[in-house]
Amino acid sequence: MSDDANRPPLPRTEPTGSGLRLRIWTPQDLDPVLRGMNDAAVRRWNASLREPLDEAGARAYLRSRAEGWDRGDEAHFCVEDAGTGEALGGVGLHKIDPRRGTGGIGYWVLPAARGRGVATRAVELCTRWAFEEAGLYRVQLDHVVQNEASCRVAVRAGYLPEGVARGALPAVEPDGHYDVHVHARLATDPAPR
Repeated sequence: MSDDANRPPLPRTEPTGSGLRLRIWTPQDLDPVLRGMNDAAVRRWNASLREPLDEAGARAYLRSRAEGWDRGDEAHFCVEDAGTGEALGGVGLHKIDPRRGTGGIGYWVLPAARGRGVATRAVELCTRWAFEEAGLYRVQLDHVVQNEASCRVAVRAGYLPEGVARGALPAVEPDGHYDVHVHARLATDPAPR
């Protein structure tokens, strides 16, 4: 039996707090995915988005999110306004390793929701879920060094800087690579204020 077959299922709870609700993506979420994945600011730092996403690509994106839940190694959420239900972006855990108690976190915010602390609140909410519901001990947040907005989100969400991983991510430009700031938060670290 493979390690994946012995992987415990992730709790499918949907955290709420700080005016946000994190809910599991559904196949009906094509519009926010298309708007988010085709936004210039999101694409700028994401080499996997070299080509614009079409409807088939958005469906594949949503399918991959569901498959991650099924495998138990990813937990991705649609970030929505808790009062209105409006989709604001996405946040999720990847590379979840329950034996080590580790995972990584990533996020994106739609243009209309930027500048309102949505990314920081979503990262904090997802991180609490990772520790309290998924039983992780360490969550790592990596961002391209030049992405200063992501650095601010990491620090505000209580992720301590640990260093720079040189050439760790493929760049949007062919044959290029980005240096990456590595941040992490442990379950024993104090929650941000």
